[in-house]
Amino acid sequence: MRHLLTAEETQYHKDLVERVGVAWGTGAADWDRRGGLPADVVRWCADEGLFGAALPAEFGGGGATAVRTGLMYEALGRVSASLASLVNVHGMAAQTLAKWGTEQQWASVMPGLAAGKRVAAICMTESGAGSDLSAIETELSEREGRLVLNGTKVFITFGQLADTFLVLAQREGRSVTCLVDRDNPGLTTTSMGDVLGLRAAALARVELRDCVVPAEDVVGRDGFGLSILVPHALEHGRHAVAWMALGMLGSAFSAVLDFVHERRSFGRDLVDHGQIQSMLTRMGTDLEAAKLLCVAASRAVDDRAPDASARILTAKYFVCRVLEEHAAQAVQILGSRGVLEDGVAARHYRDAKILNIIEGTTQIIERMLAPIFLRTRSQGGL
Repeated sequence: MRHLLTAEETQYHKDLVERVGVAWGTGAADWDRRGGLPADVVRWCADEGLFGAALPAEFGGGGATAVRTGLMYEALGRVSASLASLVNVHGMAAQTLAKWGTEQQWASVMPGLAAGKRVAAICMTESGAGSDLSAIETELSEREGRLVLNGTKVFITFGQLADTFLVLAQREGRSVTCLVDRDNPGLTTTSMGDVLGLRAAALARVELRDCVVPAEDVVGRDGFGLSILVPHALEHGRHAVAWMALGMLGSAFSAVLDFVHERRSFGRDLVDHGQIQSMLTRMGTDLEAAKLLCVAASRAVDDRAPDASARILTAKYFVCRVLEEHAAQAVQILGSRGVLEDGVAARHYRDAKILNIIEGTTQIIERMLAPIFLRTRSQGGL
């Protein structure tokens, strides 16, 4: 990937890959079995400045470019999609607050989020509202002069761990977002139990029962929730997911190459079998294309290009799709080794399916991208 990066970006990526690998390279399988990340992993992320890396410097963040932010997610994704998701969901909430919060919210909440002393989660999904968030039923209402929040959120990534929740609700039919602390007496979290993938992401059901929300904890204006705040958060999330998928694809490909290099079957090196050559070629070619799309998307963000959102969508769509295909192929090539939980192939195979659902399913992104391609064509851009 170095041919796509500056010397500084290449060195940053190399150093971070090494640090993540040395610290946690062998921990992911155990995290999945335990259903969560150990506290020292969360502290390490804070000490490394990962939680605030992409936040503007005025909020105590690292002010990282989109390319550096993407490289961070790539390095984390190599080791564990759950580890990368911890930083991602925190970033989705923190970036939204940095963009649309009030000065009071910035003063009271942002220092802790930027330093990683508090972990944030974002609460959108409900049992009856996933891709179609206009169907949410969680309600922020006024009762006896106070704002009260009621509803149930599900599949909240790191909901079992988070200190601060950014909650999407509706208020008299208009979408609204607000902050809720874990110590709010009306908030309880329970584990979602066994899941297909992201098993260490501490997925939670978040119950909100008569949560009193101070008026100053409402983020943005009524009606801004779905139209402004959620798209902003999802764009950060899609950018992160594309890059973490790139890291997963790269590590799966490396595992396959190592295996093929040493393996013989039917008296021949494994690589001499034509079917293996085809699978390796498709995997390697798609990996190179994925790198190009991720870097192009991040460069567009850094350049404030008008097509930055479309490039992020394209990268997320492509990289997650080929990851799902090639993670399955990696298991196939590795055979009995591929199904072992201690290996990367089985874990990436399960997690890849989840990445094609979160921050916009494959089908939702197709609905968004197809009109963009048509419009670009009509404007002579294709």
